[in-house]
Amino acid sequence: MLLRVATLVVVSTLILNFNYLANSAEKDDGFDALDDFEKDFKVAFGDAGSWKVNKGVIECNGKPNGYICTTKSYSNYVLTLEFRYPEKPSNTGVLNYITGEHKIWPACVEVQGHYDRLAQIFAMGGAKGPKNDGDAEARKKATNPHDEWNEFEITSKDGMISAKLNGVFIGESGPYEVHQGPIGFQSEGAPVFFRNIRIKEQ
Repeated sequence: MLLRVATLVVVSTLILNFNYLANSAEKDDGFDALDDFEKDFKVAFGDAGSWKVNKGVIECNGKPNGYICTTKSYSNYVLTLEFRYPEKPSNTGVLNYITGEHKIWPACVEVQGHYDRLAQIFAMGGAKGPKNDGDAEARKKATNPHDEWNEFEITSKDGMISAKLNGVFIGESGPYEVHQGPIGFQSEGAPVFFRNIRIKEQ
């Protein structure tokens, strides 16, 4: 009986230590979770009523056009996020290096969230620089159904932007003249949900 109790104590201790180490590793991976909507984001343009948070998911109804952006400015970073279209394949985008006045659309470099052109990279809103349509075959293979979660990993380094979709490299573009600013997420016509937005500055 004593042996059995001792064994249970050892096993329980090992499980607790494993969980502690796993949680510590997750905290020490260098990423910060952008999970406080009121602190980490602001509605930069459009209607604040377009956006709400539901159980850790940022839900956008898509109307009118607009965007939220981070309250902090970033330059060199790795950004990861998941997104999905709950109703139909639609459109959004991740706006990097937002510069100047907030408008539709601001000077920035977009990583395309349009479901048919995921992870294209291009300057817009008066920003200058190249466009990369990305690897169409890789995109097709990597894309999950619109109502399932897709993941972007976006890397910014000295004005160069690269993008992965569900772990698959799609393309890289730059360097761009604009290379620092808040990061935005678009409301553009139909409902889109975001979750697990994390960033690691480099």
